[in-house]
Formats: sequence, C-alpha cells, structure tokens
Amino acid sequence: MWILLPSICLALAHIAGNNVAVVPDMAVMLGKDIYIVTILAYIIFGSLMAGLTAWIGVKTGNELVFVVHKLFGCQGKKIAAAVILSICLPASVITGGFYSGWITNTSLGIPLGAAIPACILLFSLLAAGYADELLKLSNYAAFLLVPVIIAIFGVSGFSFPAGELDIGEVNWLLVSALVGYNAGGMKSALIVEIAAHLSRRGCKTIALVILAKVVEGLITLGIVHLILTAGLHGPLAISMIAGHIAGPAGFYLFNLILFCTFMSAMVPAMNVNARQMRILTGLSFNYSLLISGLLVYLGSLLNLTTIITVMGLSGMVTGAFILYTAYTLHKYGLNHS
Repeated sequence: MWILLPSICLALAHIAGNNVAVVPDMAVMLGKDIYIVTILAYIIFGSLMAGLTAWIGVKTGNELVFVVHKLFGCQGKKIAAAVILSICLPASVITGGFYSGWITNTSLGIPLGAAIPACILLFSLLAAGYADELLKLSNYAAFLLVPVIIAIFGVSGFSFPAGELDIGEVNWLLVSALVGYNAGGMKSALIVEIAAHLSRRGCKTIALVILAKVVEGLITLGIVHLILTAGLHGPLAISMIAGHIAGPAGFYLFNLILFCTFMSAMVPAMNVNARQMRILTGLSFNYSLLISGLLVYLGSLLNLTTIITVMGLSGMVTGAFILYTAYTLHKYGLNHS
C-alpha cells in the first residue's frame, strides 16, 4: 500500500497534454498503430527512463541540475539546460500553444490567432509569481481530470479486449517524441527531485516511479482505446466524447478542467524554460521568461507534425544524455568533473 497509492498519485500528477491531447489525436491519425506506440513510449521505454532518472536521485540525494554540474562542470550545466529546453520548449508549444489555444477558442469564441498568445501570456505571468491563488485553484481543479475520465469510461461502457488487440506498426519518431516528452524537460528534473527526497527508501523509490509510469501508460492506453472505439476526430477528441455523454454543459465543463490541467503543467514548464534560458544567456529570470514565451509563441506558428518531428529528434538526444549522465555517475561517482 505504501508504494501503490503514492504511485497512483504520482501518475495523476504527470497526466498532462501528451496523455489527453497529443496521444489521442495521434490515435485519430494512426489508428490502431497508436497502441504499440503508447505501450513502448510509456510502459516500456518511459518506465525504463523514469527508473533511471529516479536512480540518479536515489544515488546522489540531489536534484538533477546539481548532479550534472558536479559531474560535468559549468559547461555540462549549459549542455543540460540546452537538452532540457530542446524537449520542454516544443512540449510547451503543444500544450500551452496549440491545445490551450484551441480550448480557449472553442469555449470563449476568441480567434485562435489571439487565443494562443493570450494563453502563453497567462502561463508566463503565473510562472513569474502573479495570481498565485488562481494557480492553486487550477491545481485543485486539475485533479478532477482523471476521475472524470474514469467516469467517462464507466458511462460509455468501456471494455478493453486485450486478446483482440491489433499491435500495428511502430512509428519510432513518435515513440521518441513521447519518451522525450515524458522523460525529458521538467519531468526528469521532477522525478530526480522526488527520488532525492525519498532516497532513504532506496529501491522502493525507484519501483514507485516505475509503477507510476506504468499506471500513467495504462490510463493513456485506455483513453486511446476510448477514442478509437468512439470513432471521433480531433483536435481534443476526448472533449467531444464528454460532449456526447453530458451535452454542451459537459463539453464546456470538461474543457475547463482540461484547461486547468494544462495550466498546472504549463506554469512549472515555463518556469523550467526560464531557468534553463537563464543558464544559457546569463539574463535575469524575467528576461529569460520573456524570451521563452516568445519562442513558444513562434513555435506555435509551425504545424503540429513539425513540432512532433522536432520532439522526436530531441527525445533521442535527451535519452542519450540521461543514459550518459547515469553511466558517468555509476562509473566515477558524484565527485567526477
């Protein structure tokens, strides 16, 4: 029970734009091929990368940036910042630009060209420390997402015929993008910090993180299956299911919860973007946040396929960097530089 309940809570905390937006919409495009992509990205490779980053935290008892700085010096710290940005910026474009803007557009009628920068500005202001009470309220609302999705599963008569599952072909670029989305950016730093905090638990902490990633993968797999069986099309096809079940009120309420979930993910993401930009540029936090916000907006001008391709390539780099960091730590210890 010590490991099961925290792993579920950690999985709920990690549910974000990739789980409820990117993967379901890719399901619309790829069909049944998305099953094997989800299994590989979350349950297999995602769990391995999460376990590896948790091991770094358990081994050192320190956060990721400190570990990288101790292992590779100031230059290594800048490389780590660039690697984190290579995943966190495109992920911010998708979650904070495309999907947050789309929700604002459909819910409030604001043109998409104005909704996207408005969302990015809101997330940046919250990351700068303004309107903390709004962020707290959003965090509470975000925890309603998974119970609502489970309720949708129940109402729609959800069943998962594992024996009849058609695995399909593997889209390795999308797998890499999702692994990077999950293991890279702010999530790797978060996992290392959690593991460092629980380092006295040793292997139990690593098992907790791995189990949380498996639970997250199973929830995502369930959402994918729900989208495919419903035969709906994106963007945000899962919102349409909520609308079909509960009518217009259900559609708008679900979109509100979904937007709060994106906000809860985007505010720390913009904070991470700004901190890494500060390491690279030497500018103040506010200027670094401004640059990050501008880059996210410029990225939102690209199409989703291009962003996924960029994330696929940067996901490979992120995975290689985490592997090399873990290898160096194992071989030389924390005093190596």
